[in-house]
Amino acid sequence: MPPLRRGVAAALLCIAACSQGPPTELGTLVLRDSTYLAPGTLEPFSGRVVRHFADAPGKIQIEGTLEDGAWEGELTVYHESGRIRYQGRLSAGAPCGAWVENREDEAAGSLYLMLKQDIESMGIYPECPERKGLMSALLRR
Repeated sequence: MPPLRRGVAAALLCIAACSQGPPTELGTLVLRDSTYLAPGTLEPFSGRVVRHFADAPGKIQIEGTLEDGAWEGELTVYHESGRIRYQGRLSAGAPCGAWVENREDEAAGSLYLMLKQDIESMGIYPECPERKGLMSALLRR
């Protein structure tokens, strides 16, 4: 990619990321038939969302993005210890690509056991479909 296009793509990414504002608390949305709706309008919600642990309000339990009321893109679910429990991509609410799935709340003690645990915790789903937006087109060039 030529330097000018790289610069334009980086600027657009920054604008998109900075203009989103803080994420919406997942518990404030209405869940109907597996679709998250905005509480005022009951329209499918699109945007970044988080959910915090009930007994530890400062700790994030889930962070991700909803598009038209369904999970889309990167999703991370944490153990209360802060360790990642699940992390991967979703497309129209379905997992796709490689996922990390840590059932254990704490990492194993030795390097060998940590590596063994990491390998055993990988999940592979069907490949994620390519996104057809402006940013994808710019980044492919």
